[in-house]
Amino acid sequence: MIKCLHVLDELISRCLYRATWYLRAAIMVTLLLGFGGHVVFSQNKLIGLDLLDRDGREKVDFKMEQGFIVVKVWLQGIIPLKMIFDTGAENTILFDKEIDQLLGIEFERQIPIMGSDLDSVLIANIARRVKMRLEGCESVNRDIIVLENNNLLLREKLGIEVNGIIGGSFFSNLVVKIDYSKKEILLQHPNKFKPPKKNYQKFDMDIRSSKPYLVADLTIREGTTIPVRLLMDTGAALAFLIHTNTDSALTLPGKIMLGHLGYGLSGVLKGYLGKSRKLQLGSFEFHDIATSFQDLDIDTSRTRRTLIRNGILGNTFLSRFKVIIDYNREALYLRGGRKYNKEFEFDKSGLTIFAIGSQLNQYYVVAVLIDSPAYRADIRPGDLIYKLGQRKTQHMTLQDITRKLSRRTGKKIKVTLIRDEIRLKREFRLEEWYKSKDYH
Repeated sequence: MIKCLHVLDELISRCLYRATWYLRAAIMVTLLLGFGGHVVFSQNKLIGLDLLDRDGREKVDFKMEQGFIVVKVWLQGIIPLKMIFDTGAENTILFDKEIDQLLGIEFERQIPIMGSDLDSVLIANIARRVKMRLEGCESVNRDIIVLENNNLLLREKLGIEVNGIIGGSFFSNLVVKIDYSKKEILLQHPNKFKPPKKNYQKFDMDIRSSKPYLVADLTIREGTTIPVRLLMDTGAALAFLIHTNTDSALTLPGKIMLGHLGYGLSGVLKGYLGKSRKLQLGSFEFHDIATSFQDLDIDTSRTRRTLIRNGILGNTFLSRFKVIIDYNREALYLRGGRKYNKEFEFDKSGLTIFAIGSQLNQYYVVAVLIDSPAYRADIRPGDLIYKLGQRKTQHMTLQDITRKLSRRTGKKIKVTLIRDEIRLKREFRLEEWYKSKDYH
């Protein structure tokens, strides 16, 4: 999380969660010094409204890559960037300082940021009034944060090129409609927005630091249902995450598996994987929903002051709906598809895989969860994945691989590995492997 007075309260800067195999390339950081107050106006217009033309609306096309909404942004009118459209972050962040240096962008100052362990300190830079154009919109000037060193290995973790994130303050004061089926975002002036009357459910939201929160009812174990406050986070490529220590009623389910939920600035982020019995949002019901469980460090006064959520509704969840966020009126409208509550896919192998090489088409095993199907098949960290079935992985994307490892329970997976320059064949069956463990 990034925190700084009002501008940077909490940033899950690109809570880059991988839903299918639970790799989260997350920046979870806290600023130690101030960034400054809110910039409310831009070129005599409210921020967000300056993106629109005279008609008061703009359409932005996007691609779904590895569970993220990826849009094209032109920096200084010269360099095209691929950025994640992230409602779960407040600010716009660039990961590569070299891009800014190439364009001669000057930094106002540096600020120290604290890692997710609240111990490791890193450096970021502040740049003011940088010219940016979200493809399909008017050019605008925005203040941005630029990481001093890009040590995140995002190319390897995600298997795609990503240059940064666009946070909620970029398009604040607007009505934002996300249509996942058409792969387009509609930005609209609030005065020209007419709330939908049919097929949508309306929910009250709370907007904090340009990030939307809403309340849902959660049943982790049968017999105990509690209201939970959830961040709507399109920058999290998972379905559902719960911070178990934010409420005494948020106990772990009986069947869980301790594992790596991902990687932050400070290293491995650990937690549990399992299922929640029921999640209810208005009339929308989800049963046996795949859930990541992770504690927040709430022992420090800094974290205690910023603790305003019990969990996250990620992009995998939100993509089941047509989503309208009215930032001014703090209202949310959801329209579910016919199969909005079908089972969410999740990894059934126990493998964490990175993409490497100039084309990001070589794949190696980073971690194997103990007692998972891949572990029992003697697949080890450091193994290169040469084939899945009869198909060479050099002709596949990381998304292709993770989808295959998230298919139906019982499906046989045949893998050809390279270990110490020797080809090895392994096979296992996909399973909900955490069901084999009972910690309660």
